[in-house]
Amino acid sequence: MALLGAQPEATAAAASRSYLDRRHDLLAHDPDWRRPEVARLDDAFGRLRAAADAERRLAGYRPSPVRIGVGGATVVVAPAARGTTDGDFPFSDVERVHVLTAFNPRSRPLRPHENASRQRALAGRVAATGLPSWPAVRGEKHAELGIAVAGLTRARAQELGAEFEQDAIFEWTPAAWSLVPCDELVTPRELGWRVSRVATPLPDPLASRPAAGAATTGADAALETILAAEAEAAEAAAIARARDQAGDAPSTVTEPTVPGQPTAPSAGSAAPSGAGSQPNVGSPSDAAPTSPVDEPTSPRPANAAKGDASTTPREHGGGNE
Repeated sequence: MALLGAQPEATAAAASRSYLDRRHDLLAHDPDWRRPEVARLDDAFGRLRAAADAERRLAGYRPSPVRIGVGGATVVVAPAARGTTDGDFPFSDVERVHVLTAFNPRSRPLRPHENASRQRALAGRVAATGLPSWPAVRGEKHAELGIAVAGLTRARAQELGAEFEQDAIFEWTPAAWSLVPCDELVTPRELGWRVSRVATPLPDPLASRPAAGAATTGADAALETILAAEAEAAEAAAIARARDQAGDAPSTVTEPTVPGQPTAPSAGSAAPSGAGSQPNVGSPSDAAPTSPVDEPTSPRPANAAKGDASTTPREHGGGNE
């Protein structure tokens, strides 16, 4: 803010005005916008805008429970009113735990296989630290896979989140459950927490899958159901978008042709190049339209007419995993 010439508590609008005024003054003395002073000013304003965008996206965040697989059980931590700590913090000798994900960067929904690929990359980065970690799942209807990690500093956890284009991460301590933006210019949101336990373990979807025919637990089946529902929802949305796009395109209707009669060009179609005269076609009174009953038999089925939608091959998008 100081670089922009604004007060620390200034709003984004006030900071923008300060930035424009300061930039105008710099260029008034020397119009070379490539100077380091101007570049630093532009960079500071760009960071401020990015922080404002992240803050706007996080404003619509609705707290939802997070399940973490700890030992042979599943710990369900639900956000609560600030100052509330209901239950036992399940990690001994741990100061804080961060819950990270690589799903849906910048709140942009991706297809399930894309999210899974990103999550595997994050799991590799976490494994490389050698720190203890546990599988996690956030949400219920729209589940997001996550990883709970102990031993990271808040700054390092923010860096990992930013590396995978996340707006924020979760931080869990014995005193609070916090939504921590990955941009340090955005203020963290501190909440309380309530904990419950489920006797069945939370399977790690990124671990090696059981061999074919091996028995699966109820938790395995539940997680498979959640992920399958997410995949079906994503595919249904893709189909709906494709139908909307198809509905926007102008449809062409091919009129049945009578053998021996030339086909009239469709409305809006260009005339063939080099055609100096039109073919001698009878007037509408000379060629009355025939009803489907009286229509002469065509050597080709009516639904095989060129351009008919029933015979035109359709392109299908790849299936979701």
